[in-house]
Amino acid sequence: MITANLSKKILNVGPEYVPPQGGIAQVIYNYSQYIFPKNEFNYISNSCDGNRIKKICKLVLSMIGYFATLTFQHQIKIVHIHTASNFSFKRSSWFVSVAYLFHKRVILHVHGGGFKEYYADHADFVRKTFRKCDVIVALTDAWANWFRAEVGIDQLKVVLNVIPEPSPCFNKKRDDIFRLLFLGAINEPKGIFDLVNAIKMNKERLNGCFELHVGGNGQTERLQNFITANRLENLVKYEGWVDSSRKHDLLCGCDALVLPSYIEGLPLSILEAMSYQKLVISTPVGGIPSMIEDGVNGFLITPGDGQTFIDRIVYLIEHRSECITMGKASYNKINNHFPKSVAIVLMEIYNKLIM
Repeated sequence: MITANLSKKILNVGPEYVPPQGGIAQVIYNYSQYIFPKNEFNYISNSCDGNRIKKICKLVLSMIGYFATLTFQHQIKIVHIHTASNFSFKRSSWFVSVAYLFHKRVILHVHGGGFKEYYADHADFVRKTFRKCDVIVALTDAWANWFRAEVGIDQLKVVLNVIPEPSPCFNKKRDDIFRLLFLGAINEPKGIFDLVNAIKMNKERLNGCFELHVGGNGQTERLQNFITANRLENLVKYEGWVDSSRKHDLLCGCDALVLPSYIEGLPLSILEAMSYQKLVISTPVGGIPSMIEDGVNGFLITPGDGQTFIDRIVYLIEHRSECITMGKASYNKINNHFPKSVAIVLMEIYNKLIM
């Protein structure tokens, strides 16, 4: 854990994170709970959910609070800004510029899975923003290599996404149903509609031996209408928004996690599933291949190839022992994402910037 004395010198900036809805918010929530001492996590939220007026008001008030904090709280030496792509990056760039004017050391922590596409259209703006930063944080070595090669920056550090160590599981399975879990935004980029359509096309193969449990928000009405219209109630179960307690129960009760995304950074849902000794069926996008090795602790499938997802699921239904073997392999790859390891990396970065 970051020491209390060091925590007082660091200001984190990013989206609202209580309750944590979305990957960046969950990372920041984990920072507040497991990396920084409680009541010593200095934080300014610069975005929120809601309509445009609410978001504009939030941004204006956060910028006022930001100016006041940097003006009067002289103990702040480092501003650690969490960002993604698109307007998230533009908004973050304003906070970078203000910290730069106040002569603070600036860390820009890039979380977004769509950053390559964003950079392709805004290369000069991204480079200009990066030049005002002391450290750019990447989620994996692969992302760091891309930043070096494509953006041409050297002030890079890799900080793995932090997850808490899992709580023990007490709810043991009592039947032979293969339960697959999806946790994430319900939209096209996450690939969930490809998956449920493939399930529809393979109802006969899956009936009586399979269930997909879906947790998340987004296009929930579209999902539920699809389930009803295609009579998939026995195969696809929508769990609603999943809080930490419900997430624990679902992870304990599933056989594997699925995330058929088109775009990702390094999804926390995958890391959390691995910490619960679960194999993962996903796609080779973003930082996912750094954690999932095809045939070792899961399967990597081309985005949009719903039929291959089904074929892998049927294979696992017929070879249940593979779930245990691959699940153990997942856990063996996750230790560096636990709070103790991540805190050591962050402390090294912070201390070097303050020296």
